[in-house]
Amino acid sequence: MARTNIYRYRIAFSDCDPAQIVFFANYFKWFDTASREFFTACGIPSWRDTARERGIIGTPLVDAQASFKNSATYGEDIEIESWIEEWRGKSFVMKHVARRDGLVLCEGREVRVFAMQDPDNTLRIKALPIPEDIRAACD
Repeated sequence: MARTNIYRYRIAFSDCDPAQIVFFANYFKWFDTASREFFTACGIPSWRDTARERGIIGTPLVDAQASFKNSATYGEDIEIESWIEEWRGKSFVMKHVARRDGLVLCEGREVRVFAMQDPDNTLRIKALPIPEDIRAACD
């Protein structure tokens, strides 16, 4: 079984649309936070530290998808379970499932890469091969 992490969040009024349900884009924001929380739980230093020590500036998205199953509203507590579903050469697939009291609200899938500044153009980034020590810590 893949290593998982749970990120907990209380939905704020400002997270909701005029219908008083979670505005869809907030799930992507929470999935992004849950991704970093996953790496923190695996013992991976902050991206600030990895940038300074190894040149790894983070894990930017190259693809994101979500499937919305049930609605949620402000004042409710949710849990987002996250894990790495697949390791590839220079990318990995991260899965997220947002639940309220066990009920699935939203399922997300992100494709991310480990990145560094492009030495030839500092306005760009380059994907790196998956660092083996990070992969081992996250499996």
